[in-house]
Amino acid sequence: MVVGRVPQNRKARGMSADTIVVYGHDLVNEIIGRWSFAELVYAAITDGSRPTTAQARLIDVLLTTFVDHGVTPSSLAARLTFLGAPEAMQAAVAAGLNGAGSRYLGTMQQAAEMLRDAVLEHKVSRSDPRLSTIACEIVDAYRMAASPIPGLGHPEHKSGDPRTPALMRIARETELAGVHCELLFALGEAYRQRSGKQLPVNAAGLAGAIVIDMGLPPEAAKGLALIGRAGGLVGVVLSELRQPTAQQIWDGLR
Repeated sequence: MVVGRVPQNRKARGMSADTIVVYGHDLVNEIIGRWSFAELVYAAITDGSRPTTAQARLIDVLLTTFVDHGVTPSSLAARLTFLGAPEAMQAAVAAGLNGAGSRYLGTMQQAAEMLRDAVLEHKVSRSDPRLSTIACEIVDAYRMAASPIPGLGHPEHKSGDPRTPALMRIARETELAGVHCELLFALGEAYRQRSGKQLPVNAAGLAGAIVIDMGLPPEAAKGLALIGRAGGLVGVVLSELRQPTAQQIWDGLR
């Protein structure tokens, strides 16, 4: 509860000594018990907008998809940090989040930026017949630069990311899948044509495409990954409490 004299800027935002306003909404009387966490996350990244039912469903799906990544540098960093500072769960979670980069989680934003820039440059729509040509141009550019294409391939799931069909199904059910999703799948086909090799669309890339199709900025894609992963890393720390493994990992490195 906000107590004492209310500053003028808070009054301008509708706050008083006995109210709490979050993103322009009354926390106690409007949000608690009425909004889902996914809805509040959407409000946070849009500075106050409440999502449609379809948008809230997709936000929830994205948050849950990236909660856990199994044994990764992120989870190992969290466990080892907790070993050194068991009094600071926040340090362990922060250490894990610091590993969200170009190989884990960070590709969501990279894919989103790539797809957004291509759509803006060529001014294409979802049914535009030029999508395949544009996809081939993008693939050629990345191959010439010897750079990995954001959103394609997976280090473990060589034949296809099992999360991708589920994400795309829900994106279509909510009618929020648009030109960015279509272009991403066109990239997968273009890569097959150009290289003769299969490089399936991964969940991180599709998540980035979905975020842009929802009208959100690329940075929101990585932000959603971090929010979801933070929950997973709390789980990693609690798992370390139940079944400690960090000491064994550390002993094996010495």
